Amino acid sequence: MKIAAKSTYDLLIKSQTDRTLKAALLSLPECQGIGNTETEAIEALDQIFQVRLGNARIMTL
Repeated sequence: MKIAAKSTYDLLIKSQTDRTLKAALLSLPECQGIGNTETEAIEALDQIFQVRLGNARIMTL
């Protein structure tokens, strides 16, 4: 089950020296995904972020 805590997140997409791409959440820079394409990197990041959220929620006050 995916957690839809927020509809948009700011990402940083950066090329790595090994020709892969790294996607990182700007608000949580330790959450990063790496892939051969931008889509792969974002999908990897999404999986890591979902695990990190676990049963938590993001709220705005």
